[in-house]
Amino acid sequence: MINATTSNNSKNANTHWLQLTQVDNNLELSNQYAHICQQHKEQHKWVLFINPEESSIEQLAKIHGIDSSKILMVNYKNSLKSNQKIALTHITSVLSKGNCSAVIVSNSSFKKQEIMQLESSAKKGATQCFILKNTASNALISFEQPTLH
Repeated sequence: MINATTSNNSKNANTHWLQLTQVDNNLELSNQYAHICQQHKEQHKWVLFINPEESSIEQLAKIHGIDSSKILMVNYKNSLKSNQKIALTHITSVLSKGNCSAVIVSNSSFKKQEIMQLESSAKKGATQCFILKNTASNALISFEQPTLH
């Protein structure tokens, strides 16, 4: 079961700059990864994965036939709050520059204000941001739903 909540504060009513999605297992996560990659392959820009689940990434090429040449992966897996702020700064910077067609963030926790920062940066750089939560993962993963305006 995939649950998605999309916030839409952009000028273009058809563009969703930030999407929060919850999946129930690694197969659904891999399917989400593949769908996002296929959706953005025509833009000929990078798709950046932040803290991806490796088993789901491995399935991209094997099961879904995704070309990994336009995929970048970065891990910010650490527990210090100061490092989380650094990671948020890096993520917002990547989003606002627009060098990627999409940024996929997994296994991360964000407060409402941070989610709003991510959405603002995504809109500025015209880069879609996906925050994925795998409920089957053993990692501590959470996000708060932003208030939609």
